Amino acid sequence: MVSSIFDNLKLQFNRLSRINKYSIAFAAFIVWMSFFDSRSFTTQYSLSKTIYKLEKDKKHYEEQLQVALKDKEELENNKEKFAREKFLFHKENEEIIIIQNQD
Repeated sequence: MVSSIFDNLKLQFNRLSRINKYSIAFAAFIVWMSFFDSRSFTTQYSLSKTIYKLEKDKKHYEEQLQVALKDKEELENNKEKFAREKFLFHKENEEIIIIQNQD
């Protein structure tokens, strides 16, 4: 009787230890993949953040390029007007009055 109880407990302990071995191995695998692997979640997050920043910078530079191309076209069409408006050039007997909007 006592022997069968011990055998039963031993059998249950073996099942429990097998489940724990696999659970521990699975947990270790998840931790390894999450933090230590070259494709970990933290690495992927930082890479996606970098990609977002670079795309934002690209959009900004494309907008600046469009403005520069417009200025170039305006310069080629009317050099005197461009110089007067952008660089405040003036003739000797002229006065320049600058009106700025307060936004």
